Amino acid sequence: MRQDLCPFHEPFQYREECFPTLYNPTLRRAPDRFTPLPPDLPGAPPFLFSEVPMNTPFDSDTLAAAEVCFAVASQLLYLEPEIAPVAEQVASRQFASAPFGEGNDDERQGLHLLDGWCAVALNASEVPEEASADEAAARLVESPAFAEAVAELRREWLRLFVGLGTPEASCLESFYVEPNSHMFGKNVIAVREAYRRHGLEIERLHREPDDHLGLMLGFLSRLMAEEREAVEAGDMQQGAALADEQDAFLTEHVLPWLAPWRYAVEKYARTDYYRGVGAFVFGLIACYAERFGIRFDGKASAFKRRK
Repeated sequence: MRQDLCPFHEPFQYREECFPTLYNPTLRRAPDRFTPLPPDLPGAPPFLFSEVPMNTPFDSDTLAAAEVCFAVASQLLYLEPEIAPVAEQVASRQFASAPFGEGNDDERQGLHLLDGWCAVALNASEVPEEASADEAAARLVESPAFAEAVAELRREWLRLFVGLGTPEASCLESFYVEPNSHMFGKNVIAVREAYRRHGLEIERLHREPDDHLGLMLGFLSRLMAEEREAVEAGDMQQGAALADEQDAFLTEHVLPWLAPWRYAVEKYARTDYYRGVGAFVFGLIACYAERFGIRFDGKASAFKRRK
């Protein structure tokens, strides 16, 4: 998983006048002014881990590696599979390795499944072994067999994460934590305000829930980038504050329901591609959470902070 394959933070737009390379037409800059949520908002998500947060400082290179992986994970969940991007994944062997988290068994299994699917798709499309990555991608785009393979991925993505009725593995926090899976409730409001504090706002505001796992992973990738920039500038106090913000966001909005989501993907996914996505995303987040002293307890099927 090379960094040059994912140089941006999908699917977020971040203050385009400062970061023009991050432009995405589906999102827009948030208003400069907004009304913060009152701290005593009824029903606000509790902080799951009562112990004092732990923060292992990461250097710039480690943050950059994690930033790239979270951006890739964001795209895998949020973006509907299309022929050209998937062809680039296959031709470049994007999932042969990852710059962060490969020591985690789940992430390693996910990469193995994703890379295996890519190898099968490449062979089925009869791309010559001597073809360069660019040549292989061009041949894949023109291959009827590859077009059908991507169409199968698109159907699975829709079934798992979107659904004609109820998706089989919803990526929405509200689906798991709100009463009756109510959307656009207190969790969406809390997540939206977290985005806005960093100048972010989704394009389909009030029409699409803000608490989609793909969006939240993209947001965390952006926070890692900000922490990396602070570290590189020598502002360790700001870097630590951004790390603490990542800790709080993970423990409040991602970790409480990540295991049920992963199990749903594992149960209902039919392709190695999305079996791999489920394992990769889970393992990546679990590995990153360890910097805050949080580990997944398999017996309890829950994340717990070490005392």
